[in-house]
Amino acid sequence: MRKKLGIALGSGASRGWAHIGVLNALDEAGISVDFISGTSIGSVVGAVYSLGDLEKFEKFARSLDWKKIVSYLDVIIPGSGFIRGKKLFRILSKYYENILLEDLPIPFCAVAADVLTGDEMRFDSGKVMDAVRASVAIPGVFTPFKYGDRVLVDGGIVNPVPVNIVRKMGADVVIAVDLNNCIVEGNTNGKERVGLRTNPGSDEDTDRNKRIPEMLEEKYKEISGAIRTKFDNILSKEHIPNILEIIDNSAHIMQRSITKNAFQTDPPDIVIEPRLGDFRLFDFDRADEAIEEGYRLMKRETGKIKELLL
Repeated sequence: MRKKLGIALGSGASRGWAHIGVLNALDEAGISVDFISGTSIGSVVGAVYSLGDLEKFEKFARSLDWKKIVSYLDVIIPGSGFIRGKKLFRILSKYYENILLEDLPIPFCAVAADVLTGDEMRFDSGKVMDAVRASVAIPGVFTPFKYGDRVLVDGGIVNPVPVNIVRKMGADVVIAVDLNNCIVEGNTNGKERVGLRTNPGSDEDTDRNKRIPEMLEEKYKEISGAIRTKFDNILSKEHIPNILEIIDNSAHIMQRSITKNAFQTDPPDIVIEPRLGDFRLFDFDRADEAIEEGYRLMKRETGKIKELLL
């Protein structure tokens, strides 16, 4: 009898579109996934895949441009996060609304973290939308998700690539997709580096860095001058990391360390590490690049996976 295959889809914001390419390569090779666990963006893609709706979701991802992305960001004056997330999750709800985790065709578990206790929260029953909303709440960026008496945030702070969970679900062979292993300097010269991307890099990089604050300024041009000044200070246009970049890079560093230790304790059978270190937090308009990178790396591992499943 064929062994059971599980896949752990890691956290990584916009780099998470690589998960689509990974799953496409498995489908193309005729390799069935029996169990899925996902953290943050991994929970978004993993739940869609379990539903059998990946093709439609991929079209949505590839259609994104900066105007669409900014239109989904219902920015608030920072309290517990910059972005409330209601607009974004209305988009996702068309895939998940009123669907229960226990009814998914492929068993799926999403990972979140209780910010008050530090406990890992595993969602394997209940509403898919609740599980995804909790799992993607990047601390300091998205407002936390209140779930009963728990206050939940991105599961990446406790379990960035949940190999142990998918193995506990029953997987004999586990694929891990780690999106945080490679953080590359903005003016990449082939060297990998963990840390803040303080160099503005190319003119294209500089323009990209300016687009979020410029579009947010346009979107909120009706608000008072004092509040606009606050946004200008928060989302700096200077060639130094703004607060969102600092949050993003800090998360990468932490998650890379957690993942390294977790892999030593419970090593996956296959590790996919897309080289997307120059992707920034909201580079969701670069889906084509990320999907291709995930597909390319998974494609070369499919023969080995088939052997492992025998």
